[in-house]
Amino acid sequence: MDTIGGRVRYIRRLFKLNQQMFSKAINISQGRLSEIEKDICKPSAETLISLSQTFNVNLNWLLLGTGREIREE
Repeated sequence: MDTIGGRVRYIRRLFKLNQQMFSKAINISQGRLSEIEKDICKPSAETLISLSQTFNVNLNWLLLGTGREIREE
């Protein structure tokens, strides 16, 4: 999980969702999600915020790989 794409894939698998279900939850296409997970492209700010809010993901961890992956309330 050295990349943002790897961390996105990790979160998707943590919640046991396939790409279609996960991409729908964060409002992007399945093709875009696949490109993000393969590090072909970077997620937009809107996608990062949606992922953070929908799955309670720590943005610091998602962007930099530091801290806990799930935010503590």
